Amino acid sequence: MNIFLIVSTILLFSCGSNSNKKENLEDRKVQVAELDKTTMYKSDKNEVNQDIDCTRGQAEPIVIKDIYPKTTFTLQSDNLTAIETIELNDGDKVVIKNWGCKYYVLSFRFETSKYAADTTAMKYWYVNSFKLMNEIKHGIDAPIDIEKGLKAFNEHISKNVFDLELKTEIDFGENEFRNFVSLDNISKIGNNRFAVTISFAIGPL
Repeated sequence: MNIFLIVSTILLFSCGSNSNKKENLEDRKVQVAELDKTTMYKSDKNEVNQDIDCTRGQAEPIVIKDIYPKTTFTLQSDNLTAIETIELNDGDKVVIKNWGCKYYVLSFRFETSKYAADTTAMKYWYVNSFKLMNEIKHGIDAPIDIEKGLKAFNEHISKNVFDLELKTEIDFGENEFRNFVSLDNISKIGNNRFAVTISFAIGPL
């Protein structure tokens, strides 16, 4: 057989294999995609009516109104995703995106002036995103064990102080479905004001 043909066949097979692995990895990590301000506040037009093919059901409120009365809940145009916003007394805001299809995902975007540092200071933001989430957990009633997720999150910080990265999936729980938490995004949104997004997910369902 022509040597050029053999090499071409091997390369083609290799590329196809790597491509499949990459697609599988991307599919598994879709629930922790970086959330910018636009996607936090409205659904993409391409998401409309995708609930027909989704395992999870329509999003429902997860904030306990008796604890956080300044809260709004808005179901998005896809009739599946929802945005729930908490206005805190200290001027901070929490925007919760309740979303996913193969996964049930809750993404908490904290818009805060409590903490300020370079967005690459991973240990600083891991520690303080833990504090932010810990402060509001008592006002959340969701089908994800937030307390258990935060415990795993905190242990991950302790074990990986010098090797912390965004979008790392930290597993917790031993249920039928996988449970994991991740710090997805850190961005500066104004003078001494930052946005930090932490997500909790179950799946694939």
